[in-house]
Amino acid sequence: MPNPIENIAAKGAGKVGAAQAMIKGLNGVFVTLAEQHHEASVLLSRAGGTKDAEKRRELWTEIKKQLVSHERAERAEVYSALGGDSRTKDIVRIHAEEADELERSINEIDAVSFDSPEWQRRIEQLTKLVKQHVSEEEGEFFSQAQEVLGKDGAKRLEKPFMSARERELNSML
Repeated sequence: MPNPIENIAAKGAGKVGAAQAMIKGLNGVFVTLAEQHHEASVLLSRAGGTKDAEKRRELWTEIKKQLVSHERAERAEVYSALGGDSRTKDIVRIHAEEADELERSINEIDAVSFDSPEWQRRIEQLTKLVKQHVSEEEGEFFSQAQEVLGKDGAKRLEKPFMSARERELNSML
């Protein structure tokens, strides 16, 4: 589990991400997704910056839960709602490919020891994938998705997304 300072830093970054999303005109589920992206980025950065195997383990446990639950709930609720519209079919396909790649990278990290030099290389690779994914979603996908769903649709998806994420988190316990 991240220490209180790391939690505060992650939550603070999340609030900044949410504010940036709102400035871009996003609302509802897209603000929540941006907030979670920024929280995860801080934890990934902290994990990649420590050589302490125990600290890596603590951070990784939380990072993995956050990333996997986020991606699975996002796919189940947000991207499934976009799949039926021709304007967002490519976004849905690209997201699915990237989500699969992120899960593969997560599984690769699980396969190495926290004190291994290989762990560092793999967490850096995952961090790069996450940053690329977040940039694409927040820079392109979310605005197109909100256009298709409308502001009310984006707001309505927030509760189902959070419920799906909570179910995913509970299934990992």
